[in-house]
Parts: sequence; C-alpha cells; structure tokens
Amino acid sequence: MTSVAIQGIKGSYSEEAALGLLGDAAEIVECSTFEETFDRLRTKAVELVVVPVENRIVGEIQSTTRLLKQSGARVVDELPLQVRHVLVGSKDANFEDLITIRSHIEALKQCRQFFARHPDIVQIIGADTASSVRRIVEKNDQTHGAIGSRRAAEMYGARILKENIADDIENWTKFYLIRN
Repeated sequence: MTSVAIQGIKGSYSEEAALGLLGDAAEIVECSTFEETFDRLRTKAVELVVVPVENRIVGEIQSTTRLLKQSGARVVDELPLQVRHVLVGSKDANFEDLITIRSHIEALKQCRQFFARHPDIVQIIGADTASSVRRIVEKNDQTHGAIGSRRAAEMYGARILKENIADDIENWTKFYLIRN
C-alpha cells in the first residue's frame, strides 16, 4: 500500500484527489497543514503527497506552489477535480438561522459572490473543508454552517442547505501527485 499525505481529513477534496490518482491502494495520512504534508515527504514518513495547486476561481494556490518549489520534490501526475461546494448544517439546521460558515480559506474565497449576497453571515477559517463539516455536525449548533463536498456531508451526517454555492458552476481544482 502506498502512503500519501494530504492536508485535511477523510472527506476532503484532497482525499478525493488522492483516491482518484492512486485508487484504493492509497494509505491516506491526514495532515493539519500543507507544511506538515511536505515535512512528511521530506522525512520519508510518506512516499507521496497530494496537494491542490490551482483553482478555476482563485487561480494559483500560492502556499502549495511555494512549498513545492522549496521542497525540490517532483510532480509525477496531476488530476483536475470537479469541485461542487455545498453549504451544510447540522441535521436540524435551516439556512435562515445561520450566523457563521466555516471552511478552508480557499473554499471561502471560491464562494465570494455567495457571501456578498449574505453579508450578515460571518466567515470562519477552518483547517479544511471536511473537518469544518465534521465540526459543525459534532457541535450540533443550528446557527453554524460549513462549506464542503457532498461526500463530506454524507460521510459526517450533515444536512445540505444549499448546492453549488461557488462563484462558478464549472469550478475545478488541479491537484498534483508529488514524490521526492
């Protein structure tokens, strides 16, 4: 089994990309930050890393491209992944009751038009999309929502409140598969 580090947890877009690139043979190693993913590669704790490098809406993901350049590692494959952000809440949540929405900074940026239409909702930066979904389900507070994937919503038992909330319905993110 091939070990691959991702930033995020199961249900994240990075995990989906890793599975798309490597199939079920991938042993997913969850990391809190992009720095940690590259550290795991540098120390040979994992064989590979999968990270997002470009998004249709926000462009280059500068933190990962900078880390890739610094690492001296090489790109061995890439995958453009369709990204369909959904807004979720706990099982009894309603959109009208939301006060905050949590997600990864890049996902929040991809939904700027949504937030412009709903300026009273406070954006909270989370570690990644999937952990943001998991957190609002665990807290079970109907005033807190999260942005993530349909897959993460199903995985963690969240209620989908709105579909396709990104600025562009044809949203995608390019992920690189990287090795030393």
